[in-house]
Amino acid sequence: MQWLSDLVYSAYQEGLGQTIYDFFFAGGFVGLTIYNLSVAKHYKISYIKAILFTVMVYTASLAWMFVLYWVFTGSWGGNNIVRIFIWVPVFAYPAAKLLKIDWLTGCDFISPCLCINHGIAHLGCAFAGCCRGFEWEHGVFNPALKIKLFPIQPIEALTAILIAVFIAIREKRKGYRTDGLSFPIMLMLFGYTRFLFEFARDNDKLFWGISELALHALLAGIVGTVSYFIVKRRNENRDEGQKTKSDLVIE
Repeated sequence: MQWLSDLVYSAYQEGLGQTIYDFFFAGGFVGLTIYNLSVAKHYKISYIKAILFTVMVYTASLAWMFVLYWVFTGSWGGNNIVRIFIWVPVFAYPAAKLLKIDWLTGCDFISPCLCINHGIAHLGCAFAGCCRGFEWEHGVFNPALKIKLFPIQPIEALTAILIAVFIAIREKRKGYRTDGLSFPIMLMLFGYTRFLFEFARDNDKLFWGISELALHALLAGIVGTVSYFIVKRRNENRDEGQKTKSDLVIE
């Protein structure tokens, strides 16, 4: 990690930390938009609808992120995306209805997007000095505290990107057929891993070393787990019903 520490320190010396952070923050939206446009045709979604759907859901989610930050901290301006993971399907629903996109198809379509956004944007946190880990002599230079800290930001970013890749591969392997399971799987993978990562961060702890953001991450994992089994059972009932109808037609 010495190379990353040197890179962050150089950016700090040049006064470029916040600029690099802003670049990665914007890059998160660019990355998820590029992904959506590259797969839109597989979901039979036009490029125009893909862009509108992405912008509408992203804008609503971003605005809600700042509202939730104010609710839990009493101030504005925090980019804590963890709080909005479970809310994205809620914002996707009216956007899907307006654009005449099947809601579950829309959820499958955007299921890797939060992790793409988080994976890219979170890389910038190392340069801004936020979302930091605990002090560690072998860690990465932190421009806010002027000491070396455990590099939790790039670890979280890499994990999010790997989850996005896993979900994208899953969508491709099932032929982009709508099953509504990719978003719950993403919630489980991200929620439970982020819950564990929170123990390596220096956020204020509420109890047992658990932070408020850790609870949001755990909630995302639990919601994902419950949603997975509900949707999976719905799919099984649907398939059984279709099979029964098919058998009756044959007879």
